[in-house]
Amino acid sequence: MHIFITGGTRGIGNGMVKEFLKRGHQVSFTGTNEKSFVNVIDLEGKYNTYICDVRNIESIEEALKDAISKFGEIDIFINNAGVDQDRALLIDIDSENIKKVIDINVIGMINGTKVALKEMIKQGHGYVYNMEGLGSDDRMIEQTIIYGSSKRLLRYFSNAVNKEMKDYENIVIGTLSPGMVFTDLLLNNSTEESMKIMNILGNTVEEVTPFLVENMLKKKQKIYWLTTWKVIKKFIKSIFVKPKKRG
Repeated sequence: MHIFITGGTRGIGNGMVKEFLKRGHQVSFTGTNEKSFVNVIDLEGKYNTYICDVRNIESIEEALKDAISKFGEIDIFINNAGVDQDRALLIDIDSENIKKVIDINVIGMINGTKVALKEMIKQGHGYVYNMEGLGSDDRMIEQTIIYGSSKRLLRYFSNAVNKEMKDYENIVIGTLSPGMVFTDLLLNNSTEESMKIMNILGNTVEEVTPFLVENMLKKKQKIYWLTTWKVIKKFIKSIFVKPKKRG
């Protein structure tokens, strides 16, 4: 299979790149600039790398066109590229930070979905997966509302596009919910209080990505790592076993 992943140079994105390659699939993935690929090491298998700004739809189109010319049709397209907001109340947050979060998390995701679907309609099949996050399930936490709003829109958007694509039974828009994963995006703006919860509910990239990849290959539409039962078990375990501190 040929997998295309935006934001594949670090965190969950890079974890998925490695996991798909480990399973023998061909992977094309993007980063924002040359420097972003410096830490991409120890990759084995067939892969393409692209410098791509998801805010620019032409940038995605060019990367996808080249990837298809090398590896053939896209079976799975993952909109993983995303950024967090600065921890601040709405009245204090910088306007440029708001714009960056919305442009990458919303416009970038919409651009990726649109470009991928056009190709999938031509080929007659394919799955697009969008990466959920805090806010997708209506949770509201102070100083995260720009990021949370971008992820709430993502869930609505994914469900709505599926309705628009109802006549294409072999084309599906799915969502990935990785829970709390110890990545730079999660840790950079964490507080002492939030770390207490993250140390109980958090998981590493290496723990989560095999689960996400396995279920995408099984063609499941909505993929949740941190289920209610897992949350309960983790809190029960934390009573008897002290969680490992992170950050």
